[in-house]
Amino acid sequence: MRVLVTGATGFVGFHTSVALQRAGHSVRLGIRNVDKMQQLYQAHGIEVSDFAVGAITDEEAVAKALDGCDAVVHTAAMVSMDPSLAETVRQTNVRGTELVIGGAVQRGIEAIVYVSSVTAIYDRHAQTINETSSLGEATSGYGRSKIECEKYVRGLIAGGAPVAITYPSMIVGPDDPMLSEGNQGVAYFIHSAVPITTTGAQFTDVRDLAQAHVKLLEGRKSGSYVVGGGYLTWRELYHALNGITARKVRKIPMPRFLFRIIGSLVDAAVHIKRFDTPISREAVTYTTEWVVVDDSKLHRELDLDFHTVHDTLRDTVEWLATAGHIDRSWVRQEQS
Repeated sequence: MRVLVTGATGFVGFHTSVALQRAGHSVRLGIRNVDKMQQLYQAHGIEVSDFAVGAITDEEAVAKALDGCDAVVHTAAMVSMDPSLAETVRQTNVRGTELVIGGAVQRGIEAIVYVSSVTAIYDRHAQTINETSSLGEATSGYGRSKIECEKYVRGLIAGGAPVAITYPSMIVGPDDPMLSEGNQGVAYFIHSAVPITTTGAQFTDVRDLAQAHVKLLEGRKSGSYVVGGGYLTWRELYHALNGITARKVRKIPMPRFLFRIIGSLVDAAVHIKRFDTPISREAVTYTTEWVVVDDSKLHRELDLDFHTVHDTLRDTVEWLATAGHIDRSWVRQEQS
């Protein structure tokens, strides 16, 4: 297949593009910056001959990118927790989805994957999250944009469009072009501390997500597929990291009520003066009230063999050190 991958210089887009090429498919990289693309792919020994430059909100550029392709993976999205950019995030992601996914459906392309997020179907009151879960109630601009995109794509599927939706949890793993949110979190746990609070965290290995995208395209799958990965309580994560790293990771007890107060205070502060922070009331809700994602449908239908959460964390820590995001002294000698 000739596959258009939007966001091909992003974490998910890069790994999906590589996995598709390794599976024998021809890939057209949807990008915005040629220099960034060349540096990224050449650093991994990959020659790029087919790419399309343009924003996902540029109708003409998207149309040209889709021409001649018989499959699409739409990973591109604007991600920002800055409340002042909420409307820009919404407009960018919704319009981009309409042009890329809607354009692919209009052209009769029969292998399409839209990359969503567990954020779109998260419900802190649920017992579990799976493909039957209702749409969530996110408060951030990004979260709301994913829900609105979700409604649009579900409408296409209801009309018979061959679109598969993936819902990853916290995406981590090696070879991250921009140090995405999930890998930032792992680096934070190592540098600062693991919060010991209620529930835990669920990690989707980016390499497993990429393989899922390949299988979904090859199988011409349609419908919803959650990609949960391995779940650890915060205390289990603390012990897992200490079993991987050469130095002792710290922990900090954080009662849920106190964590939620901190999240609310940070939200209020950000509205007064803009600053970058991973903490928000919504993020604290995910941290303290995570609902385990059940991805048994994905494994049942695609027969995938995922990395263990321990292997994922080990490879992530190794890469964080190699890339200079954490000190090399955190890596055990046998991992070097």
